[in-house]
Amino acid sequence: MSGAAYAGGCLCGQVRWRATAEPINVRLCHCRNCQRATGGPFFARALFEDADVERSGDTTRWASSGRLHRLSCARCGTPVFAEPQDGPWIAVAVATCDAPDALRPGSHIWVSEKLDWVRIDDGLPQFPQGA
Repeated sequence: MSGAAYAGGCLCGQVRWRATAEPINVRLCHCRNCQRATGGPFFARALFEDADVERSGDTTRWASSGRLHRLSCARCGTPVFAEPQDGPWIAVAVATCDAPDALRPGSHIWVSEKLDWVRIDDGLPQFPQGA
């Protein structure tokens, strides 16, 4: 997997990924499903073409909605991927990137479900639902 633009993995290192292209987009999703699935106030994720991401390691998979499957490390439980079922894409949790500051968000989505105590003052576009 030479020439990878981005690489990362889970807390224990058992799951690894590499992307060889730029992401389609990087978004912060504030929907309740993402809050519950990640245990955080939002899901910072980078969306890539599935063909541009190589993955290794054992993951667990579950459907968090009819449209999205989530994948976590089978050993440590780190939420690493989200797979939209309506296209050839893979979302990677930005915080799992070895250099997480390299993947900068471009917008906030589902701010209609944002937690009241979260303050958004970064100047990025905000969408009540999906962009």
